[in-house]
Amino acid sequence: MRKTRIALLEKGLQWETTWLDLAKGEQKKPEYLKINPVGKVPALIDDGVVVHDSTIINEYLEDKYPSPPLLPKDPAMRARARSFEDYADAYLAPSLFKILMNLRKPEAERDQEKIREGEREMRDHFAFLDRELNGRQFFAGMLSLGDISFAPPLANYERAGYKIGPEFPHLRAWWERMKSRPSFARSLPPD
Repeated sequence: MRKTRIALLEKGLQWETTWLDLAKGEQKKPEYLKINPVGKVPALIDDGVVVHDSTIINEYLEDKYPSPPLLPKDPAMRARARSFEDYADAYLAPSLFKILMNLRKPEAERDQEKIREGEREMRDHFAFLDRELNGRQFFAGMLSLGDISFAPPLANYERAGYKIGPEFPHLRAWWERMKSRPSFARSLPPD
């Protein structure tokens, strides 16, 4: 998953990727189920240790390879970074999913109300995130796992033809900072 690739790149770690064709169900084949019994991606194998789920993988990477840090030292700011990581997965991503899953369908089969609902929710998320970034370069005072967690869904949002509106100047500036990081471009999956 891109979130983990960004964290690996930010930490300067080397890794080997095995790409699975999810459309063909390769994540459900016995050889992958031995690695991750629930058949989801990503999974990380590090010195014989198997870790599942991008959030848990990134926490593992932070624990094992603490330099450069992707979580602040201050416990309150660490909690803040983790709360934004959770927000991206638990709130922003489901709203975006309402839009993207419908845009993948033929136009006649799209649920336009579901798309509008997702768009309204995204604007609400953006308003919240914009307020939280007021006076900050990053959500937790430094580039953190919280910031990294927003990169994949927001990149998908843009790829679908959407933009963060000018009414969210702090979020827009933050997003431009994130996209300008070398890890952002280098984390793209192969075509």
